[in-house]
Formats: sequence, structure tokens, C-alpha cells
Amino acid sequence: MKMHNRIYGLILSVVLLLGISACGSDASQNAGAQEQAAPVTVSDSADSHEEAEPVEREAESSDDTGSAVVAAGERAAHKSIYTDINGDNAYIPADFTVSAKEDEQTINTGLVVIGPDGSEFVWIPTTVTGLQVRDFGSYFSGGDSFSGYYDETDLPEYQAMVASTEQYGGFYIGRFEASKGNDGLPASRRVTDSEPGQIWVQFSPQDIVTACQELYADNDTVQGFFPWGINWDTTLQWLIDSGDKESGDISDDSTSWGNYSDDSFSENARGTYTGMWEEAKACNIYDLAGDNWEWTRERNGSSYVMRGGGYNVMGGPCSGSRFPAALRDPLPGNNHHPNVTFRIGLFVM
Repeated sequence: MKMHNRIYGLILSVVLLLGISACGSDASQNAGAQEQAAPVTVSDSADSHEEAEPVEREAESSDDTGSAVVAAGERAAHKSIYTDINGDNAYIPADFTVSAKEDEQTINTGLVVIGPDGSEFVWIPTTVTGLQVRDFGSYFSGGDSFSGYYDETDLPEYQAMVASTEQYGGFYIGRFEASKGNDGLPASRRVTDSEPGQIWVQFSPQDIVTACQELYADNDTVQGFFPWGINWDTTLQWLIDSGDKESGDISDDSTSWGNYSDDSFSENARGTYTGMWEEAKACNIYDLAGDNWEWTRERNGSSYVMRGGGYNVMGGPCSGSRFPAALRDPLPGNNHHPNVTFRIGLFVM
């Protein structure tokens, strides 16, 4: 009887030991699985952005850019992907913040990002509107035909801009006409009576090239550039494709949304402000029409090409309707004109 009890006891001990070992192994495996599967969450609340530090996590995309993910109202700690409520994507450079304002968070109506210097830019999605030079049917004296206008496509910086746009599906354009920023560099900020600043004028296109390239020079995820005609044309066509403007608003008469002497809203046209009138906004970009003429890096012979029309056109044959946003106006590149400014471009690196 004692022998049977001993044998039974030994068998029971072995069974218990095996059970404990198996349970420990399962628990270890389950804990490891839970650690791998634990989701990382990022708040989509704009209110949380002001207090919380930037959130870093691995990209949830299938591309090869190695980008992190950033939400509305957050600052990107690294080059990051932002996905809006429609599932559309934009790439955000490091140290740039996605706007916390709801009406500035959707790509097809104008996604606004803010640089570390407070400059604001709008993402132009080339997945919607291809990067392309366009003939809007608007010409000016100095060019006999559309074929006379050209971008210098052999320049390394032009090729880098095109390559970036193809890889990331878009580029940035300044939300405002250029103003003077810190350390002699350009900025893209609102300039009004209540938000003072100085519009950047009386600089030649050659000066602008260097100034734009030096902006954010210490940030290896973004490159500033002086926009070419292809960037201007793509931006205008996107306004049409997005439904914000009709083709006639771009190529025939832009006075309904441009700061001209004969517009219907500004009462006192002037070129010392940018971002003053909501009527002069399209997809969250201000003053593409009227206000100051804007240099581009497009050429016509030896001249650089201005776009957008000027605030100081004075009725008759020079009324604002004769100077729509798509108009091309060549002017010698060494001209330091008091009514001509420019707009900053950015591409992702």
C-alpha cells in the first residue's frame, strides 16, 4: 500500500512539474506577442498639440522613404507622413507643424504647414494635378508665343525639385507673398496693419535664387527654391482641379479674387500687404492674383517672367481683368522693381 502511494505521488509530482513548465512557456510567449502587437497611438486632437511633445513612431506606409507619422496640430520630429480625413497623404519636413486649424488640414482644399520660423506653406499635390507647364492662353508684350517661355530644365536644382515631386507626390508653395524674415532670409507670413512686416521687393531674380536656397539650410529634410513657371502653372491648375476656381478666374479675369485697383472688395488696392483679404484667398493661398507682381524663374529670352498681375493697374486697358493670375510678363532680370515680389517654394528631401 505504501509502495502504491509512493508511485502515485511520484507520478503526480511529475505531472504537476510538466504542467507548470508548460504554463510558464505559454505565458512567456503570450507576453512577447502582446509586447509586439501593442498599438502606438497618436492623438488627433488639435488641442493636445500645444501641450504635448512631438510624437515619434514608425511610418505606417508601404513606401521606402523611411518617414514617420504626424497628426494634425503636431510638429514633425522627423520627415513625416500626414494623412488627412480623406486618406490623402502629404510629406511634412522635420520641425514643421501641421496646422491646428480644421479648415487648414485637408489636402484638396489647402493643407497648411508652419515652418520653425513661423512661415506658412501650402502643399500642392501633384498626384491630383501633374507637374506640368501649361498654356492658359494669356500672354503679354515681350513674348510672341508660348514657345518663347521656358524653364532652365538642365539646372541641378530644377532636376532635384522634379525628382522630389515625383517621389513624394507634391511640393510646397508660400501661402503669402515673400516678406523679409530673420537674418536677411525671406519669410512667408501675413503682413497687415495688425501683423506688421515688410514685403520683399526691389530684389532681382538672381538675388532671390540664393535667398530661397539658403532658407532652412540647416534642415536636411527640406530645400527652399525660387519657383519656376512649372510650379506656378501647376498651382493655378490645381485651383481649378480642386474646384476652388474656374478656368476663366485664372486666365481671363481674376478681379473677383485678386487685389487690383478695380476689384470688388479691397476698397484701396495696395502692395504693402499680403493676406489681408479673405476674398483674395484660394485653397488657403493668398494673393496669387493682384497685389504685387511676382517674379518666377521662368525665362523669355534674357528676361525673367512675372506672374499674377499688379495691384496698381489703373483702369481702361490696364484694368485688373487684363492682368489675370495666369498672365506672363517678361521683364529684364536686373530690374529692382518696387512693385514686384516673389513666393517661396519648398521641396521635400
